[in-house]
Amino acid sequence: MNTMSTKMYITLLSICILLSVVITLLFYAQSISVIDKTSMEKITSLLNSNATMIENEIENTELLSHELVNIVTSTIDYEKVKNDPIAMEAYKNEVSFLFLNAIKVFQAKSGWVVFDTNAIQNAGILSYSVDNKEYIREVDYDIRKDDLDKSDWWVHAEKNGSSWSNPYFWEPWDANIISYSEQVLIGDILIGVGGSELFFDDISNELNKIKIYDTGYVTLLNSNYDILFDPDSKIIGKNYKTINNKHHETLVNMIHTGDTFGIIEYRENQKAMITAYHKLNNGWILIANPKKHEMYADLNKLNFVLILVIIIIIVLAQVYSRFLSK
Repeated sequence: MNTMSTKMYITLLSICILLSVVITLLFYAQSISVIDKTSMEKITSLLNSNATMIENEIENTELLSHELVNIVTSTIDYEKVKNDPIAMEAYKNEVSFLFLNAIKVFQAKSGWVVFDTNAIQNAGILSYSVDNKEYIREVDYDIRKDDLDKSDWWVHAEKNGSSWSNPYFWEPWDANIISYSEQVLIGDILIGVGGSELFFDDISNELNKIKIYDTGYVTLLNSNYDILFDPDSKIIGKNYKTINNKHHETLVNMIHTGDTFGIIEYRENQKAMITAYHKLNNGWILIANPKKHEMYADLNKLNFVLILVIIIIIVLAQVYSRFLSK
């Protein structure tokens, strides 16, 4: 091969290599942009759809509770029943059909008013729950004598007007539930607390089905950032800010000051991380935890193809250059 041929060979080969690298880098950058966009759209859609599902459950639970409280406040003759247990029992039997019908309309698994025996003598409760697909009326109990007035669902409603409890196990129903409760007032007199439940196992089962790419998952927090749901049952009930040696503290601060929905990219233990969140109407927060390397899994396959293409281009350039140099 003479000097001119060698120069031609080197020049052509260099141009081919340069072009292939430039095209590859442009294609790679465009692929990253497309993957980022589609990944964000997927995470946003997944988070919003599940947030909507939970919010619908929350809204129905709150609306039913309002309805049950309204039934009682609009029908009870407080002066007649407050010191007359027989009249109170007759009132509960009289209003029970209307009460149960409201629960059925909302297709709820429970609905109740627990009367305050400090306000109505031997008042008991008016409560229905589903057992084997049938509604049954709960047995009366005394909120004060049975020491249930220290339960979150009673204390926080009594103090704040209304409240969502944390998940707890309710032995009579053999279920993990979250109670929404609100005051039942006649004038300024608290005569009880009314509400309904989210049966948390139903929500947990739905959230447990969610897989973001291969191993990503969702976490549900309450307004204090306590973990209500996570695939790792060992951390349920713990505070999101304090787990993993407080690595999430900065993330929580960003969520706290952020909008209703957001996607946050950050670094944790020198690793690139991404978290999406959606603040629900009742103060809960649904968090999506995708694994960033899984988002780019298809890109890794593309890398192999691009390298292979570059090698083929170089080989073809060599062959073509040799052919021209003859």
